Amino acid sequence: MAKLQRAPSSKLGIRCNQGGWNQLHPILILANSGRALAQSAAASGYRVVVADNYGDRETRQAALAWIRIFSGANVGHWRQKIVRFIEAEKYPVGLIFGSGFENRPDIMEELSRRGILLGNTPHCVRLLKDPRRFFPLLGKLTIPAPEVQLQLPDNPLGWLCKAIGGAGGHHIFPATIPNIRRQQLWVRQGWTTAAPVPYYYQRKLEGQPGSVLFLANGKEVQILGYHYLWLAPTPAMPYRYGGIAAPLNLTPSAGALLRNYLQAIVTATGLRGLNGLDFIHGSQGIQVLEINPRPPASLDLYQDRFSPFDAHVKACLGSSLPIQIAPIAVARAFSILYSPHPWRIPPNIVWPAFCTDLPAENTLIKREEPLCSIHAMATSTETCQQLIRRRQNQVLEWLTSSF
Repeated sequence: MAKLQRAPSSKLGIRCNQGGWNQLHPILILANSGRALAQSAAASGYRVVVADNYGDRETRQAALAWIRIFSGANVGHWRQKIVRFIEAEKYPVGLIFGSGFENRPDIMEELSRRGILLGNTPHCVRLLKDPRRFFPLLGKLTIPAPEVQLQLPDNPLGWLCKAIGGAGGHHIFPATIPNIRRQQLWVRQGWTTAAPVPYYYQRKLEGQPGSVLFLANGKEVQILGYHYLWLAPTPAMPYRYGGIAAPLNLTPSAGALLRNYLQAIVTATGLRGLNGLDFIHGSQGIQVLEINPRPPASLDLYQDRFSPFDAHVKACLGSSLPIQIAPIAVARAFSILYSPHPWRIPPNIVWPAFCTDLPAENTLIKREEPLCSIHAMATSTETCQQLIRRRQNQVLEWLTSSF
């Protein structure tokens, strides 16, 4: 197919069809895991290609094609494959960046020049993920947040160290751990930079961690749900992300505060599409921890409430808010099941219906890597978590006895 020439000024016209996305144009999802977005896209009739690190069964079924994103030193290789795909397409390609690109705004910038960005700009991502810019912005907007600093506190007890641009909690350590040890652990997790991984310190607060799923169109904001968060810690990753549950029932005053905070942030930054906000609710009230300026994992809780992918695309194109969304009537949750030891996934395996993110056959799952996700619905979030724990044990016993 001929290489397409297109000018940035003409992008709005070629991507829109009566206010929506022209279905002739494929959309490329780039993320650590693109399964949830790909399934939502397919259900809404979009043509998508996924570039991610896993290539799960559902991802390959929902997408037109899959491109492997390698963590570590193979960035140049997969980046070239993506560029070749974009340039070979007859129609302009939409680009949606998910988790894993918060610390790669340079790649976002390069690929966005070749395609049509459906999400937040690299400039916006840099602003929101750089603590030297984000927390002063919160201060200017009078939004409370934990104390942060770039230098090791005189007394590191009660402080956390976070990699700038990190996601999933893997990158968070107590500030008491020596820097050389933290750098070794970050490298093992796949961070590869010529210089040491940049980081900052944040005072640890006690309270209920939570998250917000919200939709924005650059001016307006709509909160779609509040969630509980929990961890799956290990000695080497004490703050590793474990799972999420909804609904988190906040007081009306707490909900109003979060809506006001988000409206102020959207007005100041022009956020677009589906995004997430993490917070902690304790004795000092609600404190904002971070913004995730991309579709967050929590969208998977709402696949039957609205179309997350369609809502994201339309909001990025400037559609007005609010959208219609069915309320959550039954509590729901999902959790990542991390593999306790290496597994080689055999062919023709039939997974339980409550599992998603199913690895393709012959995939090697290393110890402590995600094996699958476990879902549950019940009368309360506490019951959901209990059911998930039982199902995790059930899956591990089944795999151990079968293979």
